[in-house]
Amino acid sequence: MTEKIAILLPTRGRTNWLKRFWASVNETARYPAYITMYLYIDEDDLHGLAGARFLSNAFPNNVFYMVGPRILMSEMPNKLFEMTSDENIMFLAGDDLVMRTRHWDRFVIEAFEKIPDRLALVYGVDGGETQHPPDFATHPIIHRKWFDVLGYINPPYFSCDYADTWLNDLADAVGRKYLLPIYNEHMHFTLGKAEFDDTYLDGRKRFAKDNVPQVFENLRDAKKKDIEKIKTYISEFKDGE
Repeated sequence: MTEKIAILLPTRGRTNWLKRFWASVNETARYPAYITMYLYIDEDDLHGLAGARFLSNAFPNNVFYMVGPRILMSEMPNKLFEMTSDENIMFLAGDDLVMRTRHWDRFVIEAFEKIPDRLALVYGVDGGETQHPPDFATHPIIHRKWFDVLGYINPPYFSCDYADTWLNDLADAVGRKYLLPIYNEHMHFTLGKAEFDDTYLDGRKRFAKDNVPQVFENLRDAKKKDIEKIKTYISEFKDGE
């Protein structure tokens, strides 16, 4: 049976972008029926809610959403993970993505099939055009096993950014990060591919207000503990084979 993929996606005020992303997922996927998208909508985001309702009504078996308070951005995927059922692969996506590679989902599924313990981070390149280097996973794809080991899908600490950095650091530390031949185009304003909208502005404000880099630095010991948990699991899995 084909592994199912869950797209965990916090979104705000971007109905048209969201429709564009979901259309690209379905147009390029090999197994679109096996892909579900879960959306976190802020309770004050009426525009976003309208978009989520539209997609959910149009794709009742594949698009689901929850409405909640404005919690930390990086906690939202964990809330969405609670809605998943038989999906094992978790795609931490953004509403400013467009999937460009035909059968990208097959590449993802086959990558995890090659990893007996399934504990890895795989990703597609966003063109290497953002501020991150090409070997940085801007939108990580991980397995449900990640939750079994660490108790979270996404590090629940950051109001803006740095969650992807955290996941990259863990995967790099244990040698379990793999670039796939997938191009998920990042339609980011810094690339001239989008307008600098209120959602981007809100992120900039939260980044400065909460001093997110310092939050990340203060959690250095917690990150080290998570790395040790992953190493222990990998080692014990090998011993049990």
